[in-house]
Amino acid sequence: MTLTQTDHTDLGTLIGYALQPTQRPGRSPEYRRLLGRYRSEPHFRTAADAVLHGLGARVLSDGDFGLVLGVEPESPFAFRVTDMPNAGTRNSRLLAGLVLVGIAAYAYPSPAELDEERIRRVPDTEFEQWMRSLCERLQVVDAAGETIPEEGLDEAWRVYHELPPVLVGDRGRGSGRLSPKCTLYWVRNTLGWLVEQGMARTDGTDGTWILTERFRIQVKDMASEPAYTFLAALARGEHTATAAATSGSDDHTTEEK
Repeated sequence: MTLTQTDHTDLGTLIGYALQPTQRPGRSPEYRRLLGRYRSEPHFRTAADAVLHGLGARVLSDGDFGLVLGVEPESPFAFRVTDMPNAGTRNSRLLAGLVLVGIAAYAYPSPAELDEERIRRVPDTEFEQWMRSLCERLQVVDAAGETIPEEGLDEAWRVYHELPPVLVGDRGRGSGRLSPKCTLYWVRNTLGWLVEQGMARTDGTDGTWILTERFRIQVKDMASEPAYTFLAALARGEHTATAAATSGSDDHTTEEK
């Protein structure tokens, strides 16, 4: 079936909505109409998928959150850690990347968890302590001579472990605020970025964040990444070098709706 000029306009508009992570079909009748076309009209869906393929992207979900896209590393829409706020230095990029992968492992520590559509809460101070404990387990892994599968992860945990959990500035514009030289700053900075990407929201409770379905879909797509699989397995106590260190400790559990 030949697409009309109107069809092409609708394709571009739909992809434009998909590239705005905070857009929702429930808030926009036009987005809802175009999503309906994608779901119900095979020729329209095929054309949209082809355009996305040319842009190095693909549809991961066409559910209530709209089109959730996964992108290839070479795509012009690919995420870079440098896109995150205040991630201009190497150490800041390592910290932001580690926290981001850590949030995924904290919320979804096993493949089965990724198939469960339920609320995942991240209390930032509790998560920071969990991350610090994970770094201590990585220290045990390192001391035992085990290989950490990704060079960036091996470097990042050391940077995280060396910083204090909390440090408040005492000079200039940073006075009274969390300093980038502490890990809680990077936890909150990363969670705040996830809010901007439509992958988290605050729940009205100070210091607690809720991960959205969009985040679960994205994590499921990257579930084979070495850093995530290693941290998730480590959190479950599945590395022999950490068995002694983790025995007797309670695993993190998430809260259901």
